[in-house]
Amino acid sequence: MRASIGTLAVLGLVDLKIVETPTTAYFLQYSPRGCSAKCAYCLQSRKLSNGSSDKLGRVTWPLISLEIIKKMWRKSFTRICFQTVIKLNFVSEALEALRTIKSFEPELPVSLAITPVPRSYLEEVKRLGVDALGVGLDTATQALFKKWAKPYSWDLYWRFIERAVEVYGKGNVYVHLITGLGESLRELVDTMKRIYRLGGRVALFNYVNERGVSLVDIKYYRLIQLVRYLLEHGVDPELYIDYEHYTVKREIPLNNIVDAFYTSGCPGCNRPFYSESPRGPLYNIPSKRLLEAYYKRLREELLNIGVYL
Repeated sequence: MRASIGTLAVLGLVDLKIVETPTTAYFLQYSPRGCSAKCAYCLQSRKLSNGSSDKLGRVTWPLISLEIIKKMWRKSFTRICFQTVIKLNFVSEALEALRTIKSFEPELPVSLAITPVPRSYLEEVKRLGVDALGVGLDTATQALFKKWAKPYSWDLYWRFIERAVEVYGKGNVYVHLITGLGESLRELVDTMKRIYRLGGRVALFNYVNERGVSLVDIKYYRLIQLVRYLLEHGVDPELYIDYEHYTVKREIPLNNIVDAFYTSGCPGCNRPFYSESPRGPLYNIPSKRLLEAYYKRLREELLNIGVYL
């Protein structure tokens, strides 16, 4: 399997100066030929790497055995995240890996990021301690789903999201959306609203190209983060978002609005610098400490969309 370089650093398995400590232990299923899906934005895709890449997002994911992880394991995380790739027998292999992980860490909650699988499998991994499910819809429209070569079909993903909410309950299924894949603001907001209507939640990512660079407009991303925050609190974003001018048209009546700009995802997920450079802009702010350090720049970014901190 693979583990994020930050996870290995926390476990003392690599010598790395950590700018911000990951609060979740991140593991990634390994395929020697890459993921058989051909998503044109993913470095684990067989289309881009044919199994040769140890990158996902901006992060390096070295190969490591679960036996070594077990030997070096320490109580340094609040959650475990296991991410699958599509290959022959990947569902059974992932199930066995989860069993092994729970054998040496029975207490921590586990997130599983997976493509559409049968309901029986969702129920089985739930019994193993998986309490949050990540679903990589990624694209905001059916046309973009096809353009970026997502596996399966748009409709199948939506049926899977509904099924996952039935199994895990409302608020425990996190649908991943990547901004900057060609969607309009309106398209992305409409997709987010659909996810929340189904009982899911949104985990936001900004697109990072093969060179590890994100060209997503920070003004656009801050606006999308605010939309997600409004939906999280049951507030209709239509009342506050000016789609033509990419601004907030009236004061948002929510406390702690800076919370909107933290990394979004499963509880405890901060994935430091997964899709941004430590030099900034910090699309997804991983901690209160970095929020305080970035606060002046964040205020300037928000002024550009009509929000005053």
